[in-house]
Amino acid sequence: MANVGATSEDAIIRRKLLVEGESGLDDRRFGVLLKEYLHWVTSDDTPEASDAACQTILEKIFQCENAMEQALLIQLMNMEQSSRYSELLEEIGKYAFTQDKQLDKSIEAARIDITNQRERLKEARVIRKNRQEYHNLAKIVQEYPERQESLRKLQKMRIELNNLESINRMYDDRIDLRKKQFHLFLVALRDLQKLVDQDDPITDPDDQKNVNIDDAMDTS
Repeated sequence: MANVGATSEDAIIRRKLLVEGESGLDDRRFGVLLKEYLHWVTSDDTPEASDAACQTILEKIFQCENAMEQALLIQLMNMEQSSRYSELLEEIGKYAFTQDKQLDKSIEAARIDITNQRERLKEARVIRKNRQEYHNLAKIVQEYPERQESLRKLQKMRIELNNLESINRMYDDRIDLRKKQFHLFLVALRDLQKLVDQDDPITDPDDQKNVNIDDAMDTS
C-alpha cells in the first residue's frame, strides 16, 4: 500500500510539473520560503534553533536568488535566441527572395540559351546540307576531265571539224564539176543525136540489089 501511495504521489508531482513548469515550481518555492520566514519571525524557539532556521532560510533565499538568476539568464538567452531566429528568418526570407530572383534569371537565361541553341541547330543543319551537296557536286566534278584537258580536246575536235568541212567543200566542188561535165556531155550527146537524125540513111549496093531481086520475084 505504501508503494502504491508513493507511486500515486510521484505521478501527481510529475503531472503538476508538466502543467506548471519551472514557473510553478518557483512560485511554490517562494510560498514555502514565505511560510518559513513567517514561522521564524513569530516563533519562540531557542537562539540555536532560531539561528539554524535563519541559516536554512538564508540558504533557501540563496537558492531562490540562484533560481532567479538562472531564470533571468534563460530568459535573456531565449530573447537572444528569438532575436537570432528572427534575424535568421529575415535572412532566409531575403535569401529566398534573392534565390527566387536568381531562379527567374536562371530560367530566363536557360530559355534564351535554348532559343540560341535551336537557332544554332538550324544553322548546323543548313551547313550540313550544303556540305553534303558540295561533296556530291565534288564527286560529280571529279567524274569529268579537267578544264584544260576539255579545252584541248575541244580544240582538237574543232581542228578535225574544220578539216572535215574543208574535205566536204572539196568534194562538193568536185561533185559540182562532175555535174557540169555530165551536163555538157548530155548536151553534146543530144546535139549528136540531132545530127544523126538529120543525116540521110546510107544503103549498101549489095543490099539494094537484093531488094530489087525480091521485088522482081514478087512481081512475077
